[in-house]
Amino acid sequence: MTSGKATLPETILGLRAFVNAQEPGTALPAEAALAELIGSTRTLVNTAIGHLMAEGQLIRQGKKAVVQPIRTILRQVPTRYTAAYREAQGARGAFDAEVREHGMQPRWTTEPGQEPAPESVAKLLDLETGTLVATRAREMYADDVPVQVAITYLPVDVATSAGLTEVESGAGGLISRMGETDSKQTSVTETIQVRVPTEREQQQLKVPGDARVYELTHAARTAQNRCVEVTVHVMPVHLWDLSYTWDLS
Repeated sequence: MTSGKATLPETILGLRAFVNAQEPGTALPAEAALAELIGSTRTLVNTAIGHLMAEGQLIRQGKKAVVQPIRTILRQVPTRYTAAYREAQGARGAFDAEVREHGMQPRWTTEPGQEPAPESVAKLLDLETGTLVATRAREMYADDVPVQVAITYLPVDVATSAGLTEVESGAGGLISRMGETDSKQTSVTETIQVRVPTEREQQQLKVPGDARVYELTHAARTAQNRCVEVTVHVMPVHLWDLSYTWDLS
């Protein structure tokens, strides 16, 4: 290095080490001060901050770059779908339980409605594309940090019989309500893709356009093999670890 300054890869490594040494929620020093600490330039530090934001190690709060304020959430399947887990201590579903398990405060908004089923959803629900289905659109937070958006699609008769056309779904959430009807879920299939967020998702999840999100499509069936729920979850990759366990006996 003829200039004696760090290269971009070295600046990213130096900034990552600095960030890892800070407490969650700590605001970074000004870029000029960071450049001096790391032995780089302000321009390269600015680029490195962008890299760490795309990775989710930093977030933007106003004009400041801030160390990610929450811990990664572990999503455990099939544990999260058991009644004991979903209803523990009055939890209102799996998300409520898993966020509390990580020592954080869950919060969410729910907007029930109806809309024509998208083609991919209609196929899973064995309906004609465009058939009217009940929906439950949610924005979900841990310690007031947006960590997930999800939309659930239900056949209208299923939603009506399970009382899922209102905002509140009660203890244990949607799966518990369906379990009280003929639409009790007995099997689940989840398909996961990784992609960049849409503009709308960038706004909802407060992530940059070059971040990565999981798109997790959850389809649940009854003992009669009727698909009674499709939920599309969108989750920042840096905030979630996905764990799946199978019994091979």
